[in-house]
Amino acid sequence: MKYFVLVATLLAVAVAMPFDIFEDEEGEQYYAVPVSREKRQTKWGATNTGFGVSHQGTILNSNNHQLDGSAYASKNWGSHGIKPDQFGGQLDYSHKPSGSSAFVGADRIPGYGTDVSAGLKQNLYQNKNFGVDVTGQYGRHFGGPGGTGKPQSGVFLNAHGTFKVERYKP
Repeated sequence: MKYFVLVATLLAVAVAMPFDIFEDEEGEQYYAVPVSREKRQTKWGATNTGFGVSHQGTILNSNNHQLDGSAYASKNWGSHGIKPDQFGGQLDYSHKPSGSSAFVGADRIPGYGTDVSAGLKQNLYQNKNFGVDVTGQYGRHFGGPGGTGKPQSGVFLNAHGTFKVERYKP
């Protein structure tokens, strides 16, 4: 399952990247990949229960596509060893012109299993004050003392709008 998610993610990034092909005087072809420096953010902190670190940033940002990623790990003070007690990450993809998006993520607690989730959102209608979209989500727990759980999934229709409130003047 983890290899499928990795391959699907890499394939999605490769397909989404706009390549420009150039040819030199000898007929040799090259492709140019747009490069942009994006802000990345690393956070860490300690509480009375443990220590945690997270990192997030934009992996790809072009005129039409954006791919963001995040990862985290945490360690409880009372646990033994140096391995993290919980870790995970998520990739978020956005298609800017359509407002559509997708995500895939996983959270793992060694000894208790892994939670995997994925989702898609398709914008059906959008104007200045009102929008409608459809969302599909999937999640499943793998491994741990309770074993692999049943898949949890759903499809949702969402509507959102901005309304102007004015005071009534008789």
